[in-house]
Amino acid sequence: MLEKNIIKSFLEKIKLEFPNFKKDFLTIQKACNIALQAHKWQKRKYSWWPFLEHPIKVALLSTRRFNDSKLVIASILHDTAEDNKDIPLSQIYKTFWYEIWFMVDSVTDNVNYFFHDPKIRFNDKIEKILYWWMKDIRCILLKLHDRENNINTLSGLDTDKQIRMSFETQAIYEPLRKLLGFNRNKKKCIKDCESTLKHYLLANKIKTEQEFKEILLSQTFYDFDNDTFDLVYKNANRIFRKIQNKKVFEKLIKTKNFDEKIQVMSIKQNMNWEFCAIIKYKEGNVFDNLNSKLKMHTNFS
Repeated sequence: MLEKNIIKSFLEKIKLEFPNFKKDFLTIQKACNIALQAHKWQKRKYSWWPFLEHPIKVALLSTRRFNDSKLVIASILHDTAEDNKDIPLSQIYKTFWYEIWFMVDSVTDNVNYFFHDPKIRFNDKIEKILYWWMKDIRCILLKLHDRENNINTLSGLDTDKQIRMSFETQAIYEPLRKLLGFNRNKKKCIKDCESTLKHYLLANKIKTEQEFKEILLSQTFYDFDNDTFDLVYKNANRIFRKIQNKKVFEKLIKTKNFDEKIQVMSIKQNMNWEFCAIIKYKEGNVFDNLNSKLKMHTNFS
């Protein structure tokens, strides 16, 4: 079974290359067994390669960049609850330390709240992650490692998800990555990242996750706000081909400077007031070359 070989190879690397994780090795092994159970029949849609390779590669990124075993364990587990209904978040909570389930909870996309505190609701998954920057920066580090691997394996995703992920990466995660000084395979200190982020938040007078998101967006697109981001992100399945919601279309073309990047191909509205606009993006911006998966437009590649 290929998945078992992936786990075996990973554990051997941990033993040989990272002896400082010796005291947590059994917990790492336990996390691998749960990940194997969660993903053993799952494949990438186009490559048909085992999905399990993704969390393991994310864990290797975490291992090589940061000397933190809990971050590595959370990396192994980060998709287990999201991608397998038979492994609920409650199982992660019961089985592992507080920091681990906290990180896994923060990057689980299928809910807009934290499992352990459902009273706090978020507009989207990005705000959910950013909410805990004051609590544990490893939530952001885990998401950046997850995104780094996803961007480099975009061909294994549906076309709409490729577009949505590339746009989100350019708008949110790339400026965050630059802020924290991420370089490929270069070792970093979690405390240094935490200090950098806290200084940045203080300097920009950021007190909420919404303010943090707005600042990140402003570094990528001029005059680009949360509402416009949501329009593009949530309509990724049609916004690059056709728009049948007139309000979505009007919002986009009225956004300052954003309409300069759009070429309207056709607009139709029939007798029944059914609306349809066909658009494409002009050359020279982040949305070029969609057929090449937009991969070239991020520094994660």
